[in-house]
Amino acid sequence: MNQPRIGIVIPVVQKKYIINLIRYIKETVNRKDITICIVNDGNHKINQYLYNHLSEDIKLLILEKNKCFAGANNAGWKYLLEKYPSLDYLVTLNDDTIPKDNWLDNLVESIEVDKNIALCGPVMISLTKKLFKNEINYSSTWKLGDEKQPMVIKEERIENDAYVSVIGGFCFLARVEALKQVDYFDERYKNSCEDIDLCLKLTKNNWDLKISHKSFVIHKCGKSRFKKNTNTNIILSRKLLFSKWGNKLYKYNLQ
Repeated sequence: MNQPRIGIVIPVVQKKYIINLIRYIKETVNRKDITICIVNDGNHKINQYLYNHLSEDIKLLILEKNKCFAGANNAGWKYLLEKYPSLDYLVTLNDDTIPKDNWLDNLVESIEVDKNIALCGPVMISLTKKLFKNEINYSSTWKLGDEKQPMVIKEERIENDAYVSVIGGFCFLARVEALKQVDYFDERYKNSCEDIDLCLKLTKNNWDLKISHKSFVIHKCGKSRFKKNTNTNIILSRKLLFSKWGNKLYKYNLQ
């Protein structure tokens, strides 16, 4: 691989899921133009495990201290951009996810329809107790809410690609140009609301956001951010979000 176009960043604070996730990616992505970077977000207890179990084609970035989801992604993205200036797109992918076949190809196909699309996200399949009863919970699109619930489900299933007001941070494909313009994630957020803030910054700068109806990623939801020493602070994050954008976030929804 000489000139990758897509850089995938996976922030981790635990070792539980990462090896299986790498296997899922390699089984579901049939592209030669990707590079993958695991970002250890300050948990030095798992350094040796990562060194021992990751293959040589996986980049490993070790952060000296925990920078939370926003900071870890930014660090990984900037590391890959410095190493590979050829990158057109950057991906964030939570470690507690299971990507399905062709998830990345479908995201690329959807984003390349229009150069004004900054982010393209997949349909999220929530891994909840319902799933064990064979009732799969599809969360396709979201809308902006208010101080009680900043981000709410708009539709549970879509049949066509949809332009949206906000995309969840568990997984998305981002245009490098757009991320650079808005200076990536705001690193003051503590494992909450950083995805909402990023989407608002992008739409304020006249970028579009899209969900690909053919891309599917299972998300186990919140399996990392509430672990010890992750510095998660939802109250602080919401205060920051509302101080920047007001508590009536729904006014930014697409009409």
